[in-house]
Amino acid sequence: MEDTENEKKKPAKSGLSEQDILNRAATGLSKSLSYTSNDIEQKRVAGLKLYKRSPFAGDDQLNGRSGYVTSDTFDNVEWLTSNLMKLFDGQDRVVQFSPNGPEDEPLAEQMTDVVNYIVTEANNHALLMHDWLKNGLIGGLGIITAQYVREKSWRPAELKQGVALPELIQLATNPAETEILEVGEPYPAPGMEAIPGMELRDLRVRKARMRSRVELLTLAPEDFFVSADAQFSYSTGGIEAALQGYKRTLPRAELLELGHDPAKVAKIPAASSDPADYAQERNRDQGHSDGTGDVEEEVEVHEVYMRLDVNGDGIRELVHLTIGGKPAAGAVLLAHEEVEYAPFAAFVPYQMPNTLNGMSVGDLVGKDQRLKSQFLRGINDNLMQVLRPQRIVEGNGVNIDDLLSAGPDSILRVESKGALDHVVTPFVGGQAAGVLSMLDQSVEHRTGVGPNLAGVDPSSLQNTTATASSQRQTMSQLRVELMARMIAETGYRYLFRIVTSLLMANSEDTKALTVRLRNNWIPYGTDQWDADLDLKTNITFGITDKPQKLAAANALLQMQFTAIKEGTGLADLSKVYNTLSLITENSNLRNVERFWNDPSKPAPTPPAPPEQPQPNPEVEAAQAKLEFERQKLELEMRMKQQAHQMDMAMERERHDQKMQLEAAKFSAQLEMRQREIAAETQLKGLQLMTQQPAQPQIPNDD
Repeated sequence: MEDTENEKKKPAKSGLSEQDILNRAATGLSKSLSYTSNDIEQKRVAGLKLYKRSPFAGDDQLNGRSGYVTSDTFDNVEWLTSNLMKLFDGQDRVVQFSPNGPEDEPLAEQMTDVVNYIVTEANNHALLMHDWLKNGLIGGLGIITAQYVREKSWRPAELKQGVALPELIQLATNPAETEILEVGEPYPAPGMEAIPGMELRDLRVRKARMRSRVELLTLAPEDFFVSADAQFSYSTGGIEAALQGYKRTLPRAELLELGHDPAKVAKIPAASSDPADYAQERNRDQGHSDGTGDVEEEVEVHEVYMRLDVNGDGIRELVHLTIGGKPAAGAVLLAHEEVEYAPFAAFVPYQMPNTLNGMSVGDLVGKDQRLKSQFLRGINDNLMQVLRPQRIVEGNGVNIDDLLSAGPDSILRVESKGALDHVVTPFVGGQAAGVLSMLDQSVEHRTGVGPNLAGVDPSSLQNTTATASSQRQTMSQLRVELMARMIAETGYRYLFRIVTSLLMANSEDTKALTVRLRNNWIPYGTDQWDADLDLKTNITFGITDKPQKLAAANALLQMQFTAIKEGTGLADLSKVYNTLSLITENSNLRNVERFWNDPSKPAPTPPAPPEQPQPNPEVEAAQAKLEFERQKLELEMRMKQQAHQMDMAMERERHDQKMQLEAAKFSAQLEMRQREIAAETQLKGLQLMTQQPAQPQIPNDD
């Protein structure tokens, strides 16, 4: 009883202020940045120099001697990248959710389809994998991150002609979707000039386009930082660390566009041109950049993930802190939020137990590469001495000008033959061939790849049996497959957890995506997704012995057909489907369901119609009003058109009657005139007959 009373008397714990959060984060951030930029950065730079075949330390002092550097690190990085890309980029379902029970099977199937689509199709999977793998192989650590992005863009402006006032009002009341750029002068609607308010306008508008997606990014190695205690999580495959995050340099205006407090953004110091050593080495041959822009003022922002008891409940939650500026120079806390996962999926090619920082290809082959380079430099120098030996001349017995300009078919003027001689240097480079071959084998055994371990016909190897060569290739393949298995069970598996968490936090977008993907609605929203479902990787290993697998699978298929035909009960259609699936996958054909029907699954049913949204009374009222206005406008236009047609008919009838009257009048006048002309003609004929004199008679001579 007393304990209960004492608990009640204890003051309630208060949460951390923004300054407290910033103070606690600044200490860990400073240590993590120092650890990453010193210890880890130098290992990365050394690996990158070996990959680029940069000169060794002291090579600038070589005068007239070979500075050749072998390409062992480059070759092994490229071979490993090709092998791993083949494994990860050639499959439909790289990771699959496993149901906890039969009731979870539709949910697991849906989650598998959606998340695999996001990772392998909605993003540029091949490019992401290439950069992720190569960063890890060169520097020892590759990082992929994921973020949910909502983007608003505007389509090109368009001209809308003849827009009535109700439609104009509707467009103006929704500026988030449609922006009116220009409104023309009103003009009367055709045939409705006398009706007030029935005016039309021409508009210039543009419509918004909203896009939301999960965006995957490969971080530049120099931008990621982590505390020294970092290691892989055995449960999730992610990174366990007291602090982890990444830094970025972006325009100050972009922080304002993201919604951060303008007063805080203004306090962030401008970013300085202080690029990391790794960035300088990477960009040395491609045009060096200091990491800052030349157009807008930019600032440095650190995205930090660490555990803090922000709300004072006694439990340290994983929080995401956005800190502007360097921790020791006027840093500003821009935002903080509680999150489920730190969004960093790591790839370490050669892992060391209980630590995140393993080994790179350069760490494995660097010493051998330097030693091989020294041997080849000596061989090259020795060969040059054989091909261009030093000459011994007697000062007064040889024309020095002839000697300095000597070439093919040139003439050397000497006093005597003994005045010119050569230092004979024996060529001993051939004796180093065995040592170089031994170093090549050492590199191949360390990395598991090499020219002698891929695509070699065992029968073509001298002094090596086909069985021994096959065993050698198998051991090499196991080394590569071990690396791929560790990638799949750590970074790749954790990447799917990150994407699942982001999709669950944005359930409306994911629901629409699920309908579009599966074309078969399953009544599970993403708010019912279970992020704790088991994840298993489906990496098809044994990529280098696919011909043997295909041959064995085809032989097995024939035996299954024989067993079914004889009715022994040893095989059925489901076993045949499994064999056909194996043959399809090993033939580099994705999506087995495109070629074969799984007999264990029922035939697909047509999709049910989507749920109809509930009507909004206000929207219905507005639509009814618009429909009434439209019908009223159509009725008035129809009435006016009918009146106009009646007027035209009456006018046409009056015109026809007038024309008929004029035609009758003209016919009567014409007939009367014809009668007058006939009377006048008859009268003139009579007059001519009465007035004509008598004709004299002509005598007849007979």
